[in-house]
Amino acid sequence: MKRTMGLVVPVTLVASCAAVGPDYVRPQMSMSALFVNGGSSALRDAAVERWWTGLNDPLLNSLVDRGLSQNLDIRTAWTRIRQAEAALARTGIASQLSGDISGRAGRERDSAGNIDDANSISADAAYVFDLFGGVRRSTESARASLEAAHYDRGTVRLAYLADIADAYVNARYFQNAAWITRQAIQSRRAAFDLVSRQAAAGEATMLDEAQARALLRSAEAALPSLQANFEGNVFRIATLLAEPAGPIMQRMTQGSGQPVPQRLSKSGTPADLLRNRPDIRAAEREFAASTAAIGVAEAQLYPSLTLSGFISSGDDETWAFGPVLRVPVLNQGVLRANRDAAKARAAEADLNWRSTVLRAVEEVQEADSSTRYWRRQVGAQRSAAQANNEVRDLTKKSYEAAETVLTDVLDAERRSLDSQIALAGGLRDLATSWIRLQVATGRGWSDQPPPDDAMVAVAE
Repeated sequence: MKRTMGLVVPVTLVASCAAVGPDYVRPQMSMSALFVNGGSSALRDAAVERWWTGLNDPLLNSLVDRGLSQNLDIRTAWTRIRQAEAALARTGIASQLSGDISGRAGRERDSAGNIDDANSISADAAYVFDLFGGVRRSTESARASLEAAHYDRGTVRLAYLADIADAYVNARYFQNAAWITRQAIQSRRAAFDLVSRQAAAGEATMLDEAQARALLRSAEAALPSLQANFEGNVFRIATLLAEPAGPIMQRMTQGSGQPVPQRLSKSGTPADLLRNRPDIRAAEREFAASTAAIGVAEAQLYPSLTLSGFISSGDDETWAFGPVLRVPVLNQGVLRANRDAAKARAAEADLNWRSTVLRAVEEVQEADSSTRYWRRQVGAQRSAAQANNEVRDLTKKSYEAAETVLTDVLDAERRSLDSQIALAGGLRDLATSWIRLQVATGRGWSDQPPPDDAMVAVAE
């Protein structure tokens, strides 16, 4: 016993303040001071910004708010947070202590026929000293994983917001395109009926009648797919809300204009992404967890000290108490391989963080560029649609006055429909690119501002 204590005490004293493995240092990355064609103003409080209200659509606002509490992906992310909390609770002192109490009650009969009561109770306990900081590193890793789980929930929330806004914008586009197509069908049917009567009276040719019929049939052929796509996006909204599709379909079929962004959105600076993007913050916390895991694996290479004992009460009362020192010898190869694997995982996590940052910068710049150019495109398409509508109306009047031929009317009808559908598509693409910009800059992923502890390195 004295020899054992003589060995244990020096080991404990030497290792009591040690924590093997690397101490975590937040990663830094050189970044441009500004986005290409972007402004220089910082983007603060992006996490709590209700950006979808910028589309000025009360129904969309209602759908989003319902889904934030009902969406199954968001609820699943909460369960992962609970799992991470349980994993953290298993670390620290909880992982160092163990023990049981057991009792036995019975009657025994010996070979001579004597019957005796056989009752006993025993208790054992053990405490593992954190000699080389393995327990502390395990707690660090679990805490970082829990923080990453919270940021992962933010990423899931952003994905939900993007999905439901995109589905809503697409539903309204197909609904509007279907309405435009129905108006064109009515106009072309009237034109076809007129030409048919003229052909019967010998005032129009069979070619004129065939052209009018072809134009009518092409519009009729386009309508079913537009209706199907409208309903498909409504079904997508219902899935995102985890609600029956019927009531949502009934509300959506009442119609509404296409959502159009009512305000410009600044993109901030690349450095803002380190604070505002939950996927970047989650990747950084995963790197922290992987770094701490190196210390956990490193501690396995060194001796472990356990203080244990037991008490047993019964026919024979016994007890034992003392330290147990274990030194890994024959499994050093496996333990070193585990340590090297932990280092490789940490290096991978570091690279993943850097890759996530680069992708985020690309997404913001692409979405910002698309939004700016689609605004210009929509302006041009609106003017083109107005001009083509005027040409259509004037051509009809000229035809009624026998100043032009039927083919001119049909061409004007075709160009008018095409320009109106193109404008509807442009409004859809503008709203979609604007939504991507909100998500890419990390707007709306949290109910409350996150701690501003992200490290930023900006290229000179």
